[in-house]
Amino acid sequence: MRIVITGGGTGGHVYPGFAVAEALRRLRPDVDFLFIGGRGLEQRIVSQTGIRFASVLSRSWPRRPTLRWLPAIALLGAGVAQAVGLLLRFRPHVILATGGYVSTAAGVAAGLLRIPLVVQEQNAIPGATNRLLGRWARAVSIPHEGVVRFFPGKAIVTGVPVREQALRGDKSGGLRRFGLSDGVLTVLVLGGSLGARALNEAVVEMAGLLPRESRVQLLHQSGPDHDEWVRERIRTAGPMPTYVVMPYIEDIGDAYACADVVISRAGAGTLAEITAHGLPVIAIPYPFAVAGEQEANARILEAAGAAVVMLHRNVNGSRLRDTLMELRDPSRRTAMADASRRLGRPRAAHDVAEIVLRVARA
Repeated sequence: MRIVITGGGTGGHVYPGFAVAEALRRLRPDVDFLFIGGRGLEQRIVSQTGIRFASVLSRSWPRRPTLRWLPAIALLGAGVAQAVGLLLRFRPHVILATGGYVSTAAGVAAGLLRIPLVVQEQNAIPGATNRLLGRWARAVSIPHEGVVRFFPGKAIVTGVPVREQALRGDKSGGLRRFGLSDGVLTVLVLGGSLGARALNEAVVEMAGLLPRESRVQLLHQSGPDHDEWVRERIRTAGPMPTYVVMPYIEDIGDAYACADVVISRAGAGTLAEITAHGLPVIAIPYPFAVAGEQEANARILEAAGAAVVMLHRNVNGSRLRDTLMELRDPSRRTAMADASRRLGRPRAAHDVAEIVLRVARA
């Protein structure tokens, strides 16, 4: 069986596709994959998986109609033509689109060639690409019931697919690997696969304000573009708790296993990983998301009692410190962890894989 996966731009649009690919390989070891993306983050990530990769021309669209739409339309047309050629050569039985503007070309090509299409939407508010592709998709995987209204008659609640690597975790091995201590409140900081400057600033400031007796340690994924800046700030900030900084955490499952609390952006994939591990989270939504989807994602966890949501404009070191000190209460953390665990869907990748196979067979 031949399956195309398309998506990209950020890790949040790439990793769900790989999670489903892992599940498909378990269900159908003979499956042959092709990943169609752009020249961004997805190209680097795919190169590490052994899945064949092909790029097509793509670019993000201006939020409002302007003259800049003209080159975007021309580039999309070229990308669709490239995708049609790729699909005619590969002849997939089904295409899985996980969103991001780079999946538009392959998704439109699938519609032109009448190749069965499955869309995987991660967010509480679907992106423009998935809303478009959902019109001719055979099925749309969604994170929860609140998204059904966007894809009437096609939506199937599965949760967000999570990579096997993110689900597996070894606490004792992680503590050794990251140089952390057991029995200390461990805070995992995640700004997304590309990092988040404002979040990083607030966390570094918070670390310097923590009381000496607080017994807190931090494991901070800074993002490759901000890693040196964070390290320099820590070096010059004076007394600090144990503070481990990494540009990108490869062994993310071990990091979750070590964590007691997570401070994070509110990307759907990251929140899916956090809830799969049943962890409390201080969520700081990215404020410039096109449709406000990160805040919508975070508010769902907040309503369930699994998260404390801080809006970007209100975040600073002292507010983060005060909130973290409140979460030192074991009973509060336990209640939030239980709520988080109830939201988790660790079988989402398997469920989406079964949808893909069902559509391919049909």
